[in-house]
Amino acid sequence: MATLNEPGRGHRSISIGVVVLASALLGACGGSGGTTSTRAVPSTSTASTTPAQPAGSTETSPGVVRASSGGVTATMHASTHRPHVNKRWPIAFVVTRGGKPAKAQVAYEYLFAGQVVAHRSHYTFTGSFHDIFEWPSSAVGYPLTFRAVITAGGATVNLDYPVQVAG
Repeated sequence: MATLNEPGRGHRSISIGVVVLASALLGACGGSGGTTSTRAVPSTSTASTTPAQPAGSTETSPGVVRASSGGVTATMHASTHRPHVNKRWPIAFVVTRGGKPAKAQVAYEYLFAGQVVAHRSHYTFTGSFHDIFEWPSSAVGYPLTFRAVITAGGATVNLDYPVQVAG
């Protein structure tokens, strides 16, 4: 695993700013990894708006959120709602259409007080994908929502996962 000071080795440093709290509020490190049929294509953007209301998610069991829209079902598995600063926080996604692996895209959004404060990372994959984050100390104590925006077959699904980073 690369550190925040080693760009281009599978992890990227991601800074997230909240206008109200100044631009130093948050940051996260995301990298890519995948399963057999996964192909990651990274990119970043800094827009501050969200797409029109896609389907919302429901936590179906501890660490698992799921949502469906337009025949597409997306599931996210996360290890905890209380990730620790500078520790690996793995997440994984499964996307199906009609019970079969679907070609999909995932982009990450970070929310504070219900407002999107940053958009980061964009990956394309088929069926399943996993990633690893390391949350920075600047995120400690803030009630955040990590949102994975999944698009597949013309459907958009938001997988929202509340987190509070521990020191």
